[in-house]
Amino acid sequence: MIREEAEKLLNAAAKSCGAGEDFCVVFSNMPNCDFQCNSCFAAAKKLQTNPFELAQKIVENLKSSKNFEFSVARPAFINIRLTEKGLKALASEIAYQKPESKDKHIFIDYGGPNLGKAMHIGHMRSLNIGEALKRLYKKLGYKVTSDIFFGDWGMPLGLIMALLEKEGKFQDYLKGALPLTIEVMNRAYPAASKLKDEDSAFKARAEEITLAFQNKQHPYYDFWKKLRQVSVAEATKVCKLLGADFDLWNGESDASGYIDEVIEIFKQKGLARESEGALVVDVAEEGEQIPIPKKSPDEVQRYENPMPPLMIQKSNGGELYATSDIATIYYRNKLYHPDVLHYVTDARQAQRFTQIFRACKKAGISPAGQELLHTGFGTMNGKDGKPFKTRNGGNVGLLDILQMVQDKVEEKLKQNGTEYDADVKRKIANAAIKFADLSNVVEKDYIFDIDKFISFEGKTGPYIQYTACRIKSILQKAEESEESFDFYTPEQKAVLMGLAKLKQSYHTAFNEKSLSGVCTALFDVCKNFSSFYTAEHILSESDPAKKAVKLSLLRLTLKEIEQACDVLAIEIPQKM
Repeated sequence: MIREEAEKLLNAAAKSCGAGEDFCVVFSNMPNCDFQCNSCFAAAKKLQTNPFELAQKIVENLKSSKNFEFSVARPAFINIRLTEKGLKALASEIAYQKPESKDKHIFIDYGGPNLGKAMHIGHMRSLNIGEALKRLYKKLGYKVTSDIFFGDWGMPLGLIMALLEKEGKFQDYLKGALPLTIEVMNRAYPAASKLKDEDSAFKARAEEITLAFQNKQHPYYDFWKKLRQVSVAEATKVCKLLGADFDLWNGESDASGYIDEVIEIFKQKGLARESEGALVVDVAEEGEQIPIPKKSPDEVQRYENPMPPLMIQKSNGGELYATSDIATIYYRNKLYHPDVLHYVTDARQAQRFTQIFRACKKAGISPAGQELLHTGFGTMNGKDGKPFKTRNGGNVGLLDILQMVQDKVEEKLKQNGTEYDADVKRKIANAAIKFADLSNVVEKDYIFDIDKFISFEGKTGPYIQYTACRIKSILQKAEESEESFDFYTPEQKAVLMGLAKLKQSYHTAFNEKSLSGVCTALFDVCKNFSSFYTAEHILSESDPAKKAVKLSLLRLTLKEIEQACDVLAIEIPQKM
């Protein structure tokens, strides 16, 4: 970008002054400059010289540029202002620059629903964050493969089958005499989970059934296939509503066939040891300390040491989630050869992924050059600050949440006298949910406040949509005009600089694995456009040259808003 051009000029001058080449140029919020550099402070300290004098010397040694004006401000800031030609160059860059294809393949795993249970509110952040990161990677030119990855191979399914067997309904559901639905599973799993804690014989039977379907024994494997079919259909419906799409719909069952192979790798490399009949792998590193979460900010930080070993096989030979995850990495590397494996889950799984990644690196299951990433997100809480739950303390169904927000949006649209249909209502509700979710730093908890999220004013998804619809409406009424980037007012320049910051925010989001900066930059673009729209006449502009500039800015702004919304998986209605 043009910012990098300024940085190169500055570093060349700094090098000629003996100050090195570590000078960084960033966007400025100061009214008298567009970019700024404060690297003179650190450079002057190394050179043991006056930072202000160093800044002056560097600016004096700068090569002349048609795009920038450089100046020095105390105590030692180098201010950079775009010239008229620089503004044109920036606008052209935003309008026409396309991302280069990156020679890197990113495999992203998010969503993670479990078979036998409806998707609940805990899955929403994984879907929103994972989908946005996937789209971000594609926008930046990376090859991407996405997988929802079902939890479809564990004891919860054995518990459901054991309960239906105990109730004498197993065969009826298997043969279709009774319809197997998600509602049946939602009833059966909590009841079975409670019963296993009270009845050791029932728990043992559930474990037997789990081992049976994992060994593909009939009729339990047949019943498992029915459970999977119903659960996948339900998850597909939810994902479609939220605008999440996947290349692969695999699960733990797909990794099952590789588990014996990976366990053998650990044995052959001398990494597995027996512990109380089970097989474990030591993954702790020397001198490592794991911080124990504080109960209050003032509490002294305490540590757990060392990290516990990773169990890869139960004493009865049963499969574990961790082993399944390792086998998944193993087969993904065999089939897809990704450069990066990126997992998006609840932050509470951070230690488990650290253990799994270390085990894979020790065993060579993940090659040395491969990056293993885990993005852990915080919880979505109610207004009381506690995790969002039903009245009886259970997880809120994701479909229930989506319907709740749509109902609130419908009330709002009726109050405003706005025409709408089911599709518009869905798009606005999704924008409210997604923008509110993604606006937060990914690892932080946040408060779920529907009334705030659906507002058409302020930093919300509907406000972004409304701005785009307003621009569309103006452009539909306007006559065709030539493209012109001869910006001449502060409001026009503010919009352009906002678009440049939005472009830069994608790269920051890539580094931070959080979309909060993109949401902030997108909101600022809309806010700047609103100031421009209020200050200047557009359709009634009598000067053809000035009108062409304004309409060009509108087209450019709409294009960038639409692209940013696409990254966030937010759809823009035709009108609002």
